[in-house]
Amino acid sequence: MKFDTILCHYAEVGLKIGNRRFFENWLKQNIKASLLTVISKEEFDIKRIHGRILVELKKDISKNKENITRALSDTFGVAYFAFAKTVSQDIKLIREESLSILNENQFETFKIKARRPDHRFLLTAQQVNEDVGAFVLSKINKTVKLNDPDITCFIDIVQGVSYLYTKKIIGPGGLPTGANGKVVGLLSAGIDSPVATIMAMKRGASVILVHFHSVPMTTEDSIEKVKQLTEVLRRYQSRIHLYLVALAPIQKEILVKTKEKFRILLYRRFMIRIAEMIAKKDKAKALITGESLGQVASQTLGNIAAIESVSTIPILRPLIGLDKQEIMDLAKQYGTYDISILPDQDCCSLFVPKHPATNAKKQYLDQEENNLKIDDLMKEAIDSIEYVNIK
Repeated sequence: MKFDTILCHYAEVGLKIGNRRFFENWLKQNIKASLLTVISKEEFDIKRIHGRILVELKKDISKNKENITRALSDTFGVAYFAFAKTVSQDIKLIREESLSILNENQFETFKIKARRPDHRFLLTAQQVNEDVGAFVLSKINKTVKLNDPDITCFIDIVQGVSYLYTKKIIGPGGLPTGANGKVVGLLSAGIDSPVATIMAMKRGASVILVHFHSVPMTTEDSIEKVKQLTEVLRRYQSRIHLYLVALAPIQKEILVKTKEKFRILLYRRFMIRIAEMIAKKDKAKALITGESLGQVASQTLGNIAAIESVSTIPILRPLIGLDKQEIMDLAKQYGTYDISILPDQDCCSLFVPKHPATNAKKQYLDQEENNLKIDDLMKEAIDSIEYVNIK
């Protein structure tokens, strides 16, 4: 089928009755950004129409159909989209074009499925189904099948024109990334945190990434992995800021001045403090972590509470109720898994205690931190921050 438009449908955005226009504008902006990664701005226009975002194509971009499909399939807020043919609201032309589109395919059974939000068109959706279906039957020896046909010809009658297509391509759903504000995501080089980051994007958050490393006490493998992961994350959020923070000086102090069993928890408290400072600088409203309740010692309910007590902004945990297999499945779905399983030396794996605390109290960690010069360590960490421009 020679298409001249792309219809992008949303689902959850349509439920935002009071501020639906706001979310539609974000979705429109994000669709445009996604398309600009594969075609030029001279090749399309984009606008809102009734319940849809319409991409009007100025040129034949059929050679880029696969790339466009991939780009829109990664655009949160899109429930499904379709490559469509524009036809005027003339039932004779709708009949003929429907027949022409169907004849381009191999099938034995079919159905016509019309929707008519534009009530200026005199025929109802059911009347269009019956009229066009009868016309097609009179021209070809096929069978109408209303349940699970080989092919469906969709007819959307909207705002003065009709759009015809035969295939709906499922999108990722959710809300447009950025529509719910900015957050800071603590991104390790492992499996969990990239998935948590993407799930936050799916709920409309624009994520600023922060990676903590222990170079030169470890290799730079985790940094290289995080850069690769960030390239994958850019599929879901076109503009990403990545900050690298050296945690090694803090870890050295914790190693020699605090009890062994609290090390990981104290690492995490410093990471939360530093991430919060970045969040305030970049006007982000919350932190995102990849924690799953009870998965490791630092993620028991008691330890989570003791760690997050140093934060003055919300800490969101999109994976809190998922088990490891569920998280791994999502990582494979989103394209981060193969990078995450590459070997590296993670900062939290450095000087791991033999018997870590599993139910630390806030006051115990506060007492341990009395042995540390927190302000000096924080300043050193902040001064070490390196901004990485991912292109």
